[in-house]
Amino acid sequence: IRKVSAYVEHKAVPQRLTMDARDDSRASGRPPWCGVNLGGWLVLERWMAPSLFEKVAPTAHDERSFMERGGMQAAEAVTRFRDSFITLQDFQWLARIGGVNCVRLPVGFWCLEEHAEKTPYLPTCSYVDSVFDWAEECGLMVLLELHGAAGSQNGQHHSGQAGQVRWMEEKFQALNLQVLKSWAKRWGQRKALLGLGLGNEVDKPVASFKSRLVAIAKLSFWQTCVAPVDYWDQVAAFYTQASRLCRPHLREDVVLVIDTCWDMDRWRGRLANIEGPIWIDYHHYQCFSDDGDHIHDHIKAEALAEVVEDPPFPLVLGEFSLALRKEVDGHDTDGWQLQFFRSQTGLAQHSEAWFFWSYKLAREDWHHWSYRSCMGKSWVDVPLSVDVSATAGDETEL
Repeated sequence: IRKVSAYVEHKAVPQRLTMDARDDSRASGRPPWCGVNLGGWLVLERWMAPSLFEKVAPTAHDERSFMERGGMQAAEAVTRFRDSFITLQDFQWLARIGGVNCVRLPVGFWCLEEHAEKTPYLPTCSYVDSVFDWAEECGLMVLLELHGAAGSQNGQHHSGQAGQVRWMEEKFQALNLQVLKSWAKRWGQRKALLGLGLGNEVDKPVASFKSRLVAIAKLSFWQTCVAPVDYWDQVAAFYTQASRLCRPHLREDVVLVIDTCWDMDRWRGRLANIEGPIWIDYHHYQCFSDDGDHIHDHIKAEALAEVVEDPPFPLVLGEFSLALRKEVDGHDTDGWQLQFFRSQTGLAQHSEAWFFWSYKLAREDWHHWSYRSCMGKSWVDVPLSVDVSATAGDETEL
């Protein structure tokens, strides 16, 4: 751990940005809320902490398999990791040096003890409690977000369990609604709560061969008797029900955040019954784009420009990074990183917020995914004014 004493002892922190200050922030060329994701911490991702997996459960690919295969050793290792990876000192750095005013906190359905019981997961609610304590002490806000739903909302490792998408099955829907309501009851009145995310990168389930045969057999029935329910209508109904359960326990200004899963038009006309305010959450990863073969084709972020042009609801850029495919011509040169950051955040200036993925990684390489590393390399602009005296010398690092 490197020196932090200069700014730990310095008591001044950036003043919390109020809703009334939105116009001033937009005039300065940024959205009201600028932050980072605390990714890979309370929902494990192997690529973000590879040594954790390799030492304990080398064949595991998500948090569930890590806990199942690693047993007691995994429980001890993940507890040590979570105790040390994000601390009060990180929040002090973010507020006084990192120049952000909020964090997005990805959390799994197993957060509370009653929901972790009889699962392989360890509850994380004590860490969430600490996040709100630290955020309020440091003048930051928190977007609490259901990143890993029961039954998995996308079948990806970052939902906590890779495999099938089952979160819309009745038993999992009921559990996820209970989870969100419980979170709202526990943290809905915290001063640092900016918003509650109701899902992350939701995807459609892929039908198995057997289920397809059953669907074909029932096709004539559906055509003549009952119209099949559209999957995204079902998801919208879930969000509507979640809003009704959560809203009574939230402060009036707390935002409910709805995932777009990369389709802005999906929610036009579908969210009318949600008790607002609401934002929609879009994620932009240029590294998955085929926009061109040269670095200059990518750093314009033209795909993002098309998205932010006419959103159906207030928009938040919930995840983005500076990562590009290494084979892109010019990737090994310097200078494009800052331009790329400015392109993405510039396009997001008329949104409600942006959040870099991620704050930091538990690995020494892959700097384009770490806000902390990017700042050390002067690849990002500090979005908010900071205490210059606290950034002198090596006090800027942990």
